[in-house]
Amino acid sequence: MPASAASDAVLNVLRAKRIGIPVSVRIVDHTISDSDRLVPALGRHLEAASRWLDADVRRLAALGDLRSGPVSVLMEFTQGQTAIVSAGSRGEGPPLLEVIVVGNHGVLSWEPGPGPALESEPRGPTGSEAARRLLEAVRRSLASGNPVALTGEARPGEDEPSSPASKQESRPPVAKLKEERRRGPSPAKPPYGVLLVAGGHTHQENYAEDFAADPRCRLVGVTDEPDVPRRRKTLNEKLARELGIPVLPDLDRALARDDVHIVSVCAEPERRARVMVRCAEAGKHLYLDKPMTASVDEADAVAAAIRASGVASQMFSQVHWPASGRVRRVIESGSLGDLRAIHFDLTFAKGRAGTVPIDKPRAEHQRPRQFELVDSKREMYNVGVYSLVQLQWLLSRRVRRVFAATGNYFFAEHRRNDVEDYGVALMELNGGLIATMACGRCGWRSHPMGGMNRVCLVGTDAVASIDAYRPRLEVWADENPWLPPKIHPDDPMGFWKSTFADVEGAPKQGWVTPSASGRSDAAHFVDCIEQGRPSEVPAELGAAVVKVLMAAYESAATGRFVEPAS
Repeated sequence: MPASAASDAVLNVLRAKRIGIPVSVRIVDHTISDSDRLVPALGRHLEAASRWLDADVRRLAALGDLRSGPVSVLMEFTQGQTAIVSAGSRGEGPPLLEVIVVGNHGVLSWEPGPGPALESEPRGPTGSEAARRLLEAVRRSLASGNPVALTGEARPGEDEPSSPASKQESRPPVAKLKEERRRGPSPAKPPYGVLLVAGGHTHQENYAEDFAADPRCRLVGVTDEPDVPRRRKTLNEKLARELGIPVLPDLDRALARDDVHIVSVCAEPERRARVMVRCAEAGKHLYLDKPMTASVDEADAVAAAIRASGVASQMFSQVHWPASGRVRRVIESGSLGDLRAIHFDLTFAKGRAGTVPIDKPRAEHQRPRQFELVDSKREMYNVGVYSLVQLQWLLSRRVRRVFAATGNYFFAEHRRNDVEDYGVALMELNGGLIATMACGRCGWRSHPMGGMNRVCLVGTDAVASIDAYRPRLEVWADENPWLPPKIHPDDPMGFWKSTFADVEGAPKQGWVTPSASGRSDAAHFVDCIEQGRPSEVPAELGAAVVKVLMAAYESAATGRFVEPAS
């Protein structure tokens, strides 16, 4: 099936306004068999993305090689929409074409058939003037190493000769990360007392349940800093009652207890680092909420405190989910050849979307200060962290530079609180590998399950796409259609498990995936403590991810490629 068939199908859906106003596009085309077809295919897809979004390109940045591929292009549009277009040859394996269009009322995804696909239209020059203009901007970006402005005033650093990368430290972070993974704590025998920092309306609701289910662990109590606001104290007390454990009102006294061995820290991002440092200095093993901290300096401080104390650490992630294991096995099998590019699409299907106008680009902040509120979160920070952890876990390669954009497409709450609900990023890693990610929160009805969760791998010999919801059963039955839950006054976005039942929430049942037989992330951490081996996602990795996230925000604010801090 040629790419034009997918384009026609997308246009039909968009004209019918079935997903509302389109706000972001992802195209991955590896259907071509030789490099002669790369430039024409890329040009057609760049033009198609612009046509679907019905807007002019304001700025674009590109990574890769137009002669041999792969090439990835991130485009920002005049009203704030974004598109990521990636193209290259398919190698010796079957072709791959993926198209995702995110609208403010839903998401569409092209699902190609199982048979052999035709290549993306004939070779030769691209006929459209719009496509030629975009391709010329791609060439300029690749030559300069910088973004290129197409409309409006160029910002400093755009379309200028690339400046040399800042001086690298003599011992790269990846080397430190590998060393951290080799080292582990001294083995310790169970039982382990687990102390919980922060209670309800945090991920502690999930973490506490996982620790309580492990026969090697015993929950000691819920604690926090003495001067937390009344709302936080009330939520801490509520979770303690539900778990049948005491509230320990003074953090330092709780940390001094001999029966506390592990601390699960879910304090708000803005105060997370100082709590983690105190726990490490008290000699307690640390289970860390994600993302680890709210700044680069705080990330370094936490990592340093944990190294100095010799305790074990692990940040919650999705690396122990079955889909992540499948991605790793494909890479390690060697069937792809040398990995050249990796693309992540991860969205959370929660919240009532379509409540904010799509009328202007988001004005991002170089140094975000506020990350989590009652009715909104910074979603590149909260959702993108999963893809960035998986990237480091899979490859252990330093992200050399990042170009990113953030948007407010779905929720009035996010715009009112000046935090993004969606983000995209284009990254270059050591060795020239390209990585991209599109991530955010898109609304309850944007996906049949929990949200898009897909990884595309591009190798020299073959390409592969791994979807967390495949294989699956699809069920059509004489049942009432799924309806979004009512709005909870204390949790309007549906962040927390504890509020779901209160608003008569029901699970989505249209797709049924095989039951995951794996163990919880918390159980993997307890294994590390018991066996004296390092975690797969230690504080050092968490710190590296925070540095990429902060570079992404700086890039979104300045329109430049930004190198993450060393």
